[in-house]
Amino acid sequence: MKVRVFSPGFVLSLLMLCAGCGGSINADYSNLDLIDVSGKVTLDGQPLSGATVAFEAPDGTYSSGVTDESGAFTLMFNTEKSGCLTGDKIVRIQVKTDLENPDEESGEGSSNQPQSKIPERYNKKSTLEATVDANHTTFEFDLKSKP
Repeated sequence: MKVRVFSPGFVLSLLMLCAGCGGSINADYSNLDLIDVSGKVTLDGQPLSGATVAFEAPDGTYSSGVTDESGAFTLMFNTEKSGCLTGDKIVRIQVKTDLENPDEESGEGSSNQPQSKIPERYNKKSTLEATVDANHTTFEFDLKSKP
C-alpha cells in the first residue's frame, strides 16, 4: 500500500481555502459615524437621471449613489450599507456617457439624457462641496451646462 504525504504548506493552503468558503462576513458598522444622505440633482432645471453622485472625503474615501428618473439619489457606503461618513466632502456628479466618451463633444446621440455633457466643474475638477453631519443630510444640486 502506497501512502502519499502532502507538504505542510499544501495542507495549510487547503485549510485556508476551505475556511473561506460557505460563510458571509458580518461587518460591524456601529463604530462608523454613518449618516443617511439623500438629495436631488437637476441639470438646467430638469431632473438628471442615471447620474452617479459621489461624496468624496479628503482621504479619497467616498459614498455614492445613482439618480433615478426624478433626479433623486441616496448614498451608499458600500454595496451592503447605506450612508456616508460625516465631514467635509467634494461632490462629483457624472453620467455614464461622460465616463464612456470623455473626448466627445455634446449635442449628438440618441440618449434620453440631456444632450449637454456635465461640465468638469461638477466632476473631475469639481467645485461642489458639502458638509455631512446630523443637521445636513439632504442636498440639492442644480447644475448648469453653460457657465
